[in-house]
Amino acid sequence: MKRLVCSLLCLAFVNLCAAQTTLPEFGVFTEAEKSIRECPFDKEADAVVILDEATADHDDQYRLIFTRRTRLKILKPKGNRYGDIAIRYYTKDDAEYISDIEAYTCNPNSGGAIKKVPQSAIFRQKINDRWSAVKIAMPEVQPGTIIEYKYINTAKNYSFLDDWYFQGELPVMHSHFWLSIMPNYEFTYRVYKSDQLPITIKKEKEGRVYYEMNNIAGLRDEPYMDAEKDYLQHVEFQLSGYQGMFGGTIHYMTNWDEVAREIMTQPSYGGQLNKNIPVEPEWLIKVKAIAPAYDRMAAVYNFVYKNLNWNGINSRGAVDGVKETWEKKQGSSGDINLLLINLLKETGLETYPLLVSERGHGKVNAELPFIDQFNKTMACVVIDGKKYVLDATGPYTPAFMIPFSVINTKALLVNKKKSSIISLIETEKRDRNFVNIQAWIDDNGGISGKAYIQSKDYARLTRMRAWQRDKDRFRDNYYTIYETGLKVDSLELLNLENDSLPLEQKFNFSIPPSTSGDYKLVNLNLFSGVAKNPFISDIRFTNIDFGCLQSHSVIEYIELPASLKIETLPKNIRMIMPDTSITFMRIMEAKDNMLQVKYEINFMRPVFTADEYEYVKEFYKKMASIMNEQIVLRKP
Repeated sequence: MKRLVCSLLCLAFVNLCAAQTTLPEFGVFTEAEKSIRECPFDKEADAVVILDEATADHDDQYRLIFTRRTRLKILKPKGNRYGDIAIRYYTKDDAEYISDIEAYTCNPNSGGAIKKVPQSAIFRQKINDRWSAVKIAMPEVQPGTIIEYKYINTAKNYSFLDDWYFQGELPVMHSHFWLSIMPNYEFTYRVYKSDQLPITIKKEKEGRVYYEMNNIAGLRDEPYMDAEKDYLQHVEFQLSGYQGMFGGTIHYMTNWDEVAREIMTQPSYGGQLNKNIPVEPEWLIKVKAIAPAYDRMAAVYNFVYKNLNWNGINSRGAVDGVKETWEKKQGSSGDINLLLINLLKETGLETYPLLVSERGHGKVNAELPFIDQFNKTMACVVIDGKKYVLDATGPYTPAFMIPFSVINTKALLVNKKKSSIISLIETEKRDRNFVNIQAWIDDNGGISGKAYIQSKDYARLTRMRAWQRDKDRFRDNYYTIYETGLKVDSLELLNLENDSLPLEQKFNFSIPPSTSGDYKLVNLNLFSGVAKNPFISDIRFTNIDFGCLQSHSVIEYIELPASLKIETLPKNIRMIMPDTSITFMRIMEAKDNMLQVKYEINFMRPVFTADEYEYVKEFYKKMASIMNEQIVLRKP
């Protein structure tokens, strides 16, 4: 992935001569488009975007006028869902409004009839207090249908300018974007694109810039995929300067200190710090009296987490304000975590706002001072030189652990004296499971037994959340998936309320016999964390991100009946990746009527690049095959 960072006013363009394609008129469909049966550069695609074009301009009130037109074709029955069009827009304080909505469909398989979608099939739907959507009910969508729609989004100002994505889940044949800059303003932009895909960039007079890309395959979901944004071809924008009242250009946010100073001047961010939160005075006095700084921090963090509800809105800064959030006991992530920072500082703890980019949002490039690289604020508390990262929204994480969503990412520590990019590295806590199985095999080859599992660190958090979300699915995801017909009963979870102890799971299980003639086949890969190989695709576009280090250990004691003897016992084996990043071991030992089995899997790093995919894929393939290798029993 190559990242190009350019300034609109001082850019040595690689390609100034954009070959701007002549596009068909809106609602007019060509014979070439009607004859498309599959996307030539992405043959697996269920649909294809034929063209996607937009213009960002301004009116005499300097409002942002964003005009967009999109045309796509359905190729397969699974692609029918792309006929459900929804255009989201921000409605709080009338910030945005969608107008001039038009749509057409063309069905070449039904005589090529072109139909204009009636206004009665275009409607608005309120999502919540801040967001609404325009929905278009496209008629008679089926494989072969061509869909086209356009609209205008009028926003209050250029702060609503979004990044432009040339690529998405669907392949795109042609995409271009015109950006017009307001007089006396400067924008910095950066282009994310693959080395193999060319881009056309053309700067014209009066601050107009044109971007174009063509024939881009779709980026679909891949197992253990990190942020989609890091791989999509797109261009990002940020206001970088403006002309002062007395002439000359005033530049800002050109380094991280300037970014921090800028955000601290904003009423929704710096203006929310050092506020007097009206908590119970007795509670505050009691917490301030806690001598160990860590315990004091944990007390404040747990208090905020338990007493305030996250409304599902992620924000860097406050949306309603910390005082209103305290009154309503509900707010955005920015509201709640800025309130948390206030209370931490009130109790005498060294605390800083921490701008983070969660794993799903994208990686932070430390060399580029772009504020939009971050999607959330968390609290950073420094105790005896150690940094603790706290997030009082989303899934609960103990104060001594880095939230899973930001492990191994970069963040901006906002400090009035000296802000800096820091790395949130976790080398001790991991996804750690220990499985102990006591079981016996009956005369027919069926298995019955008891399992005891300890889940520590991030494994504990993941399983607790899964259990609280859906107890039936929890059984399927962690236990019954390993063998057809496997049943679990008497499930008991212990230590649900104690963060410092592993989550213990105890249950009984049974597996029906599997026979082949006189032979009994037994698969002893149980509850190991590797039921099957998730990496089956021949190609990989994104990095493999497991999130954190992993360690899984399984020990099984299996009692055999006198009526059955081991015909085939798989060999002991040990596998190691060339760089020792993943290790696997299986040991089997049979003595008298007892069989002892041990599996160990360790991941010594959490991220593998797309270039390493073949190594990881082959390792997983062999490991899954070995773990699912059956033991053969038969009557002597």
